[in-house]
Amino acid sequence: MKDSLGIEKSLNLFPEQLREAWKQATSGELPEITFKKIIISGMGGSSLAGRIISSINEGGGSTEIITFNDYGLPGYVDSSWTLIANSYSGNTEETLSAIDLAKTRGIKTYAVSTGGKIGEMIKSGEIYGAILTPTTNPSNFPKSALGISLGGLLGLMCRTGVINLSEEEFQKSIEELVQIRKNWDVKSMAQKMNQKIPAIIAARPLLGSLHAGRNVINEIGRTFASFFDLPELDHHLVEATMFPKNSFKDIYYLFFVSDLYPERIKTRIKITKDLFTEQELNFGEVKLAGSNSLTQAFEIPHYCAWLAFYFSELNGEDPGPEPWILRLKKELSQPVH
Repeated sequence: MKDSLGIEKSLNLFPEQLREAWKQATSGELPEITFKKIIISGMGGSSLAGRIISSINEGGGSTEIITFNDYGLPGYVDSSWTLIANSYSGNTEETLSAIDLAKTRGIKTYAVSTGGKIGEMIKSGEIYGAILTPTTNPSNFPKSALGISLGGLLGLMCRTGVINLSEEEFQKSIEELVQIRKNWDVKSMAQKMNQKIPAIIAARPLLGSLHAGRNVINEIGRTFASFFDLPELDHHLVEATMFPKNSFKDIYYLFFVSDLYPERIKTRIKITKDLFTEQELNFGEVKLAGSNSLTQAFEIPHYCAWLAFYFSELNGEDPGPEPWILRLKKELSQPVH
């Protein structure tokens, strides 16, 4: 298989992406964020980092953290909020529009970027933030840089007091991930799922990671995928098995199971899998091995990124180029990165 942009190398460097971006984001002086309401503006991989963090934060954080994927900001976001703009390129037009609107509403703004227009704003002191200089993403495409976006955003949010996460805890989770992935056999799972529609399933506090997993399957695997969350799927999906006729052999449900889930969720997973067996659906599971929610939040999108890479390999596709996204950006007169 041709891998013209080095996607495989980028995926192998995911732990180093996290470490490098964290170090760069935490090395500078940044004023503390004292507000208890944070909105993260980002698109694509940059928004996924925000989703992962906000999902973990639901379990015990004292600050409200939400992610917004669109132009501008919601109407209820006022000067009692803090905006964090997360843009890998620094030129994302939706995120730039959020910064512009924040100025008119008197909203304090921070940002994480590798440069671009947002990088210039940080350099000039117009907004606070961290400029990252990644050396761990050979492809230079955001789709293989989740570790950079996530490590940078985590670093900035810890440096400014939004999240209580120590350097030791962060590094421990990365080391756990490095050991865990040695035991993966992702290619065998990809062979089971290839030419089927992946439907990935998890529960809180890992829904942000689930969203990230779906997106990377779309981009790197060029494969349509969906995701469902427990317990919600038990209230609708188990009935959606009749129509269109004969289509369900083309879906593969993949459960990400965790010892960290509440007991009631674990029971639901067992019963749901029993129902899927009776309905003759295709399904499997990945047992998350991290000792805490941060490690497991790393596991899901990283596992899915490797699934996507092997889908491309099995289908004889180069996982790097993005002809349709590049076409779309050209039509919108947007920078590629």
